Amino acid sequence: ASVLTIGGENDNRISSRFDKVLTENERIKIIDAFSEKYNNGETVDFEENTVDPGMAKELGIKAIWAVFYAALGLGVYVSLRFEWRFAVVVVITMIHDAFFVITLFSIFRLEVNLPFLAAILTIIGYSINDKIVIFDRIRENLRFAKLKTFADLCELVNRSIRQTMTRSINTVLMVLIAAICLFIFGSEAIKLFSLAMILGLISGVYSSIFIASQIWLLIKNQSLNSKKAAITKEQVN
Repeated sequence: ASVLTIGGENDNRISSRFDKVLTENERIKIIDAFSEKYNNGETVDFEENTVDPGMAKELGIKAIWAVFYAALGLGVYVSLRFEWRFAVVVVITMIHDAFFVITLFSIFRLEVNLPFLAAILTIIGYSINDKIVIFDRIRENLRFAKLKTFADLCELVNRSIRQTMTRSINTVLMVLIAAICLFIFGSEAIKLFSLAMILGLISGVYSSIFIASQIWLLIKNQSLNSKKAAITKEQVN
């Protein structure tokens, strides 16, 4: 094997990775050798995963399409539920959260598999949920606000974030504690899934508080400036 990982004192697990796909005879020889040596009163279980370049490429393409469909669906929903500016923010921050986790996994050369893809989509869901709460409060505050200047708009966004910050942090903390427990006490099969969840939850709460509403603020300010310019032009005419 090109990579051989042996479990600790209380972990009777051996993981081996090969640079090529094993033939059926090679696979049987390995299984028989383990069974012959360690099957003295104990059960020898094994799990086999095969990933070749074609499968990796297919997984990458499906992951891209999954994120694309998620972004499209969420964008349509937010546009109907709120307005198109919020939809633009949702797509941008969703890409930010997913890209943050993918980048860290790439830097540290961690395995990307189907559980990782499931973690990315789950992260997107939690992240969007946080942002929807803040957007809903912004929309409620807009109903009673008289926006004349950029400072008025800033004050409205800051007030909305303060009103929902406790809820956002508490929600993410509860899920984060569960993800950390899964990472520490869970099996090897879900460790990378848990790690991706931990990183994604941290990125999601950060983008919800410090990125999403601020991008909406800039886009909304452009529309205020356009209205002011139109009013000024009418007055001049």
